[in-house]
Amino acid sequence: MRRLLIVLVVLAALLVVADRVGVVVAENRLAGQIQQQLALDSKPDVSIRGIPFLTQAISGTYKDIRVKLPDVDAGDVSNVTVDARLQGAHVPLSTALRGSVDQIPVDRISGTVLIPYDQLAKASGISGLKISREGDSLRLNGSVPVLGQSIQVEAIGRVGVDNGHISIDAEQAKVAGIPVPQAVVDQAARLLSFRVQPQNLPLNLRVTAVRPADDGLQVDAVSDDVVLRPDSVQ
Repeated sequence: MRRLLIVLVVLAALLVVADRVGVVVAENRLAGQIQQQLALDSKPDVSIRGIPFLTQAISGTYKDIRVKLPDVDAGDVSNVTVDARLQGAHVPLSTALRGSVDQIPVDRISGTVLIPYDQLAKASGISGLKISREGDSLRLNGSVPVLGQSIQVEAIGRVGVDNGHISIDAEQAKVAGIPVPQAVVDQAARLLSFRVQPQNLPLNLRVTAVRPADDGLQVDAVSDDVVLRPDSVQ
């Protein structure tokens, strides 16, 4: 009986080692494919969650894959970081072993995009705009042209999503150092409002929600029932 227990313990240890080695190999291969398809300078961080891994490999369905893509250019904004979660990625074991994976059906992809505030300000096109977090809103400080003059305006920016665009609507505007009519203040607020459209997000992600964070604007994005191919991943 004691020998049998020892054998079982050894077999269990070997299975654990094989499982962990399999994860490392699969993560490295997937990272290489994503790097090639997105033309990245370096391999992205890839983590296949769930234990045991070998059970997922045999079934051909991976429940939770995390991918981190740095320095992504997405239309109006650049150098953003994308953290994605692939839920229900389907890769038959035989196809994976042959190395002939040309498409990956995925039930759902959810992701977050961090847009640094300096990148958001640059995308606005507003001269000298400074953006920082103000609770659940943004504090905006920039120069706008009003009545032929460039005036400095400070306002609170309410963030939202409008038909795939990130909207920043200025409220409670104040014109620094110059007494002006309310109509001028309202016009300044309109000029301090802007829209940003992230385009060509990787993994077919589309913007669904935004929220301010300390180091940038956090953007939530999703895609459902996606078939990832080399010509459709970006």
